[in-house]
Amino acid sequence: MNTDAKAPNPATNAKLQQLGRTLVLQLHMVLRTMRIHDSSNNALLIASESLKDTINTLWAALGGAVRLQFVDGIVYLNDQRIRLDAMVSSQVEHLQSEFSQRGLGGLAFARPVDSHALREFLLRFVRPVENEEQLLELRRSLEDLKDLAMELLDPRHLTDGIEEEQALRIDRKTFALQTYAKTIVAVREFVAKVKAGQDPSDNKLNITRIAQDLVDIATERVNFLIRVAAIKNAAGDYNYNHAANTCVLAVVMGRALSVERLALVDLAMAALFADIGFALLPSAMIERDGELSPEERVQVYDAMIRQIRSIIGKGMINESMMRRVIVAYEHHLPYLDPETGQAGRTHLFSRIVAVADAFDALTTRRPWREGYTADEALRILTKEAGTRYDPLVVRTLVNLMGIYPLGSAVRLQSGELAIVYHNSNQPEHFERPFVKIVKTADGQRVKRTMIRNLAEDQGPGGRIVGMAKAAELGDLDPGMAIVL
Repeated sequence: MNTDAKAPNPATNAKLQQLGRTLVLQLHMVLRTMRIHDSSNNALLIASESLKDTINTLWAALGGAVRLQFVDGIVYLNDQRIRLDAMVSSQVEHLQSEFSQRGLGGLAFARPVDSHALREFLLRFVRPVENEEQLLELRRSLEDLKDLAMELLDPRHLTDGIEEEQALRIDRKTFALQTYAKTIVAVREFVAKVKAGQDPSDNKLNITRIAQDLVDIATERVNFLIRVAAIKNAAGDYNYNHAANTCVLAVVMGRALSVERLALVDLAMAALFADIGFALLPSAMIERDGELSPEERVQVYDAMIRQIRSIIGKGMINESMMRRVIVAYEHHLPYLDPETGQAGRTHLFSRIVAVADAFDALTTRRPWREGYTADEALRILTKEAGTRYDPLVVRTLVNLMGIYPLGSAVRLQSGELAIVYHNSNQPEHFERPFVKIVKTADGQRVKRTMIRNLAEDQGPGGRIVGMAKAAELGDLDPGMAIVL
């Protein structure tokens, strides 16, 4: 199954980027000019017409919907980030300020706009807002324009700064691995701050920015991101590695479930912090099987309280932050309410994180058991789908992973051991994926990279006869083997 997103047409993308930049600059100029000149001023009329033409051109190019949103100094056109150089940062800052003063985050157009409707909106928009009463009156006035194909967008908050994408300058594979490594380091640093009684938001690494990078990678290289989530030993500590893998899997599943791009960042953040409280407990407590003592239960309770406090932090409480708190609580609740026998009303993000959390935990070796193979973990999740887990989310993960999940260790008819590297997008080849040979038939480690398309090998080296056990791999980490 080929889960990699289709690469966008470079020419189309460049055109949309240019139109997006033009839209921002024209909107800024028109709003500034309206504060200086009368609405009948000829220069203003010309500028408004140019703005209208750009909006309608974008409407046609984007297939019938234009959403311009300002998110903490970053401009999005629909779900695509518009790359703006430092020369126009002041215009972006001014526009976001104008929208923020009115309790807005942006503007959407449901159909082509005409000159009269656009000018009417702009005239109302520039009215001064100096108190709560004027703000409410303005919002009511703007809401009246919905019939003119305009929609007001609420504010969103994702990141603290504006930087050009590193992915444009660094090899995509390297960028993905660096982002994954930074995710682990950021979680480790966050936990260290909480343990020390310091403000965890004062983090050297911008965690929200990292989450956004993961979403960007998921948009372009889903298969590779799934392979990254198979890494089990990178952190040297289960809690941090588990947080990163849960985050990656949640993003991949959220994308497959059509969660919009901006919301995917919220999902990534919620997944990353869902189990952070366990990292605050003594390692001896969480690395053994068995019942907890009453004193240990108190410790767990206290750790969960500290977890919630660390998520909320000292900043202003907003919707995204509260969603993280809800997911941290809800993702351990069963999908089927044991009292009513009905599906619970948990948030979609909680149900996604629950499956991502369980899959990574099952496939990771713990002190009291070996890790399950990916196919065994999927069977366990499927068995509990509809009771413990949301069946739609479980089915989504199964579809993403395929018959032989990426990162699975398999035994070939030739006696060789291999790691599933890539799944074919042709149904007749679902049972014959691309694999990376890691051990020869006589058990010797393969030192050079050997990628084999099983669909093209008609001999014994082209057929999978079973799943390999962790003991057969020794100290080889399947996740590391297929991403390096």
